Parts: sequence; C-alpha cells; structure tokens
Amino acid sequence: MLAILFTSLVLTNKVDNRLLQLWVFASCSVIVVRVILLRAVTRHADLSEAGKRVVATLLTLVLGCTIGSVLYFYPHVGTFERAMLTAILLGLCTISHSTNFGYRPILLSYIGPLLGTLGILWIANIDQLMHPALAVAVGVSVLIVGLTMLLNGKFMFDVFALSIESSIKLEEQSRHLSDALQLAEQAKSEAEASSQSKTRFIAAASHDLRQPVHVLNMLGAAIAREKMSPRASDIVENMNIAVTSLSSQLNALLDISELDSGSVKPVIRSVNLSALADKLKLEMQQLAADKRIELICDLPSDLYVRTDAAMLSQIIRNLCGNAIKYTFTGHVRIQASASPSTVTLSISDTGIGIDDADCDKVFEEFYQVSNPGRDKGRGMGLGLSIVERLIRNLGHTIKLTSRVGKGTDVTICLKRCTQSQVAAAVAAESPSSPDITLQPGIWVHLVEDEEAVQRSVEMFLQSVGCKVTITASSSSTLEFLVQQTPDVMLIDLRLQNHDSGLKVVDWVNEHRPDLPIAIVTGESLAEGEVAREYPDVLLLQKPVNNHDLLELLDYLVNSEQTPDRELGSTVTEHQ
Repeated sequence: MLAILFTSLVLTNKVDNRLLQLWVFASCSVIVVRVILLRAVTRHADLSEAGKRVVATLLTLVLGCTIGSVLYFYPHVGTFERAMLTAILLGLCTISHSTNFGYRPILLSYIGPLLGTLGILWIANIDQLMHPALAVAVGVSVLIVGLTMLLNGKFMFDVFALSIESSIKLEEQSRHLSDALQLAEQAKSEAEASSQSKTRFIAAASHDLRQPVHVLNMLGAAIAREKMSPRASDIVENMNIAVTSLSSQLNALLDISELDSGSVKPVIRSVNLSALADKLKLEMQQLAADKRIELICDLPSDLYVRTDAAMLSQIIRNLCGNAIKYTFTGHVRIQASASPSTVTLSISDTGIGIDDADCDKVFEEFYQVSNPGRDKGRGMGLGLSIVERLIRNLGHTIKLTSRVGKGTDVTICLKRCTQSQVAAAVAAESPSSPDITLQPGIWVHLVEDEEAVQRSVEMFLQSVGCKVTITASSSSTLEFLVQQTPDVMLIDLRLQNHDSGLKVVDWVNEHRPDLPIAIVTGESLAEGEVAREYPDVLLLQKPVNNHDLLELLDYLVNSEQTPDRELGSTVTEHQ
C-alpha cells in the first residue's frame, strides 16, 4: 500500500487524477480483500490443499493485474516517471518473490502482469523517448529479472523447506536427548538408591553372619584347652581348622562387598615398608615352613612409602599367601628397589607358574589356577580379587609376569616418601608393644546381647583363667558400673531394641576414663565411623580368633591408655 501511495505521488498531475485515484482505491481494496479471503481459505477445513492453492493463485492474479493496470499511464508520462514506475514494480516483485517463491503459479500470477507487461512496454519504446537499443536493453533486463525470480523460486523454496525439516529434526533430537538425559538421571538415582540399599544390607548381613562364626571361634578355642582323648583332640583340631577356613572365606567375601560399596576409604600416610614386610614375614614364616620352602625378605632398611598401612598389609599378605600356596620347592621372596620418587615392591616365587592365557584371569573372583574342581579346602579364589580392588583404591599399579613351571613375579609400584615425610613418620613412630603376659584372674566384663556369644566368650575366657561378668544392654551396664569396676571391658556395638554400646563408651569416657575398654563388633561398616568419632577406642571386628582376643586383653590391661594406641592400628590392620 505504501508503494501504491508513492506511485500516486509520482504520477499526480502527470495523468488523469480521477483515473489515478480509482487505481489507488482498487489496488488497496484488492489487497485487503485478498488478505481476508486467504485467511478464510487457509482455515477452511473442507477445502483441499489443491483447492486452497487454486484460490490463492486466482486472488494473487487479480492483485497482480490490478496493480499492473498502473501501466495504463505508461504511454502518457516521460522517461523519469517510467523509470520510477520500473523501480517501484521491481521492488514489489522482489517482495512478492520473498513471500511466494514456494509455489510458482502464485509467483507467476503476480510477477507476470507486472514485469511481463513492463518489459514489453520498454521494448516497444512508445513515443521513442530514448534510443531504441537502450529501450530494448532495459525491457529485456526487466524480463530476465522476472524469469530469474521464477527459476530461483523453486530452489529457494527447497532450501527453505530443508531448513524447516532440519529445524524439526533438531527439535526431535533435542527432545530425544532430553528424554535420554532424564532416563540417565533416573537410572543414576536408582543406582545411588541401590548402592545405599546394598551398603545397608552389607552392614546388617555382616553383623548377622559374623556373630555365629565368632561363637564357633570362641567355643573351638575353649574346647581345645580341655583335657580330651587323642581322638577327640583330633576332631576338635579339624573342627577349628574348618572354622578358621570359614572365618577367612567369610571375611574375604565381606571385604569384597565393602570395597565394591565404597565404604572402605584409604588413609594415606607415610609407612615404613621395610618394617611392615618384616612383620608380615614373621606372621607367614610358619606357613612357608610347613611347605618346606624358604620365605625371604630382602628390603633396604627404612624404606618409606605413601600408602594405607592396613590395605598394603592385606595386599602383601594375600600375595605371599597365594605364592606359598602354589610353591612346592624353592622359595618365596619379598624384595624392593627404589628410585628417587617411586618404590617397586616385588613378590616372586619358584612355584608352578601361570599360563599366559590365565594371567589376566587370576584377579577375577573365584578364579583359581590348577583348581578346576573348586576344592574349598584350597580357598575361594578371592585373595587376588581383593588385591586388585585394594590396589585400585590406593592408586598404585600392579603387574604380574609368570612362566609355567618357573614361577611368578608380582610387582607393585608405590610413591616414595620425601625426606620431610620420612622425618615426620619417624618422629610419630611408637615403641613396639610388650610381649603377651596375660595374668590369671583378670576381670573381664562383656557387654553383649546375644546369648550364644555370651556363653562362647565366657567359656573361652574362663578357660584361660579370667573372671567374666556379662550385661546385655547399655542401661544394665551403667547400673553395673556404678557399683563395680572390672579390669577391662569388651563392648558390642549393636545391641537389641536399637540400643548401642556407644552409650557405655560415652559414659566410661566421662566417668571412668582410666577403665580400659575396647569394642568388639560384627558391623562391617562400623570401623571407619567409630575410628573417626572415637579415635582413642580400640576396635576388633568379629569373627575374632583367640590369639587376637588375648593380645587385645593383654594390651588393655598392661599398657597405658594413651591416645596413640599402636596396637589398635595393629589389630585393625590384621583384621
């Protein structure tokens, strides 16, 4: 409409003004009517798509012819007015091209009456107002512009349609990605909930499974101290061997579960690797002697590394135990080499060796070399699986090389301590604990709610000359302590009816700080929590064998109760 008004200004007083006004009115009216009818047609549900396109084409043809009728004034104006008309009509066709290029009939119905008629008029050169060649050139140019618009219309529409299709696909992909992210978030939430459920299950199952094995350990140790016939003694010995095997296998299974659940977190500090290896050699010396093989520990003195002492002890113990198990002649050697920044610990043997095809399998659960029959007397095949998980938690690296019939070499790469870290570790080391000198008549008070555990521990402690008293709840224990003062207390963590032995620990710490106490629990997840909240309280985890229990009692009775209790860490490491 603005173009129509501008055209009327150019032609005013140059042509018949009444006809010009009629043209302006007719053109604007057709524009308004076309807009109204097109909106009505596009919303008409009963009209087919083809029918809608026909109506739109006819309405556009009427509009093109109406606006193109302005060329009636072309012969009556001069060159300037003709040039202005040409510019205005080219502009209108360009605008029409940008909105109607998707359907050629519509585009042709508008461009044809305007540019077609205009081009012919220029070529005709009415009144010979300009050179014929120039007039023909202008007319042909106008026709070429119109033809180009028609040819490019389809191409531009294809590009436009492609962009629309790409936009739709992008929206669909975004929606699918959003749905996938929601599913991933849901799966993550479910996995976290499952992990938490697994952790709670491990805690409960660990306590319930450790308790009966703990009872068997105590009863077996108590029976072994009684006078019996040789045959009965042999039966008890075999029974204790079976219980020890059961205890070891149960601990291995629970260790695997705890490591997988992430409840076990390493405490990295400076560790004297030489002293640790020497201590483990003494522990496993008899096992090697029984196989008539030599256990050699060849480490430089005062070699310190950054690691978790308890976890590294279990790694070395499992690797040495595995090496001794599969070595029948020769030796098992623990050695180390050091560089300024790393320490390479090596455990090698002269055993049966491992085939190359099996080297990657030995760290899998329940896999055992040369035990296809799954003889439970030879373990469960969890030792190296635990090693792999511990190594991963500590951030160390492990490598296994082996030759069948020649032996196996396992190397572990650890970070070496700096000079300042070594100096700090040496300053923090405590003197070794005294030898066990358990005296008869020691009064041990047991806080335990399970009757079977009460009887088994009482029978064992009485067999070694201890006086034993028992309470089953925190309230009855506190009433007992108001009147009595035992030599040492062993406290279970989880008692019946949601009661907790920590109430007794809190009371003793406040009112009887000199009374030696220790926690003996079957909770698999309790160790880390209690260690953080009660750093001065010793902890032993069920099932407990008689040697560890006697060592704990001897330490509690004969050692000063200092905040830094070396035996506490030793007992925890051993378990």
